[in-house]
Amino acid sequence: MPKPERHADLIYQVGDLARDRLAGKPQCPPSMEEVYLAEEALIARREEFAALEEQLNGEDAAHREFLAHQAEEREALEATVKKHRKAVDLVDVEVRALRKKLAGLRADWRYSQVALDKVVARHAELEQSSKDAARLESSRQLLKASRLRHLKLGRNVEEAEQAVQDALTCKPGQPGAAGILAHKRLLEMEDEAEAAAERLQDTLAQLEGALADKEQDIAEAEDALDQALYALGEDVYRERIADAALMPFYLRLDQAPGKDGRGA
Repeated sequence: MPKPERHADLIYQVGDLARDRLAGKPQCPPSMEEVYLAEEALIARREEFAALEEQLNGEDAAHREFLAHQAEEREALEATVKKHRKAVDLVDVEVRALRKKLAGLRADWRYSQVALDKVVARHAELEQSSKDAARLESSRQLLKASRLRHLKLGRNVEEAEQAVQDALTCKPGQPGAAGILAHKRLLEMEDEAEAAAERLQDTLAQLEGALADKEQDIAEAEDALDQALYALGEDVYRERIADAALMPFYLRLDQAPGKDGRGA
């Protein structure tokens, strides 16, 4: 024996069908307006989701294009370096040591920025919540010291960057200058690729987070639309609006078990 139809399911079906059958007609219940609004909200959320997806795909495509341009440029530069390998090798030992030092200083500077941001946030919170003069003064001193340390690390990075540039700067008439300049550009491209990868990672993480939030918004908008259709179905059934497609549902609802006690 087939299971009896659920009252709630039938009400929703009536609302869903009424959305198409009664839209714009004189007997259309006022609750239809809520359905329109819910549909508009859902469409807007889906369009926002699609725009975020397009942006994410665009960021990925732009990064691939950037890498393709780099690969094309790298091929010619590597050929030039190969022609002047001896001259490049003479400067490369010093340059590698300098770049290793620079990488460490840049890492220290990034960690310092994170630490400074935390100190700034804690001090701002303390200024809002504490009246302890000694504690506030201690926080101010810590903030001052953190800023000075961060500035010093920034100067160290600038000095190390300049040292790398100096090591790769050719003197007038220096043998193999073209190879050294090509090598310099290759190193710059390494830095550019690393920075681009970090930016891409951050951007994609932000977009993926926004997409997850938007998926939740869509789910809520879909639920709101379901509720609006259900309310429309209740009104249509209550009024038993005459419509050839809807009227068969009324008898089925009369016989269906439901929360209001109708039916078996």
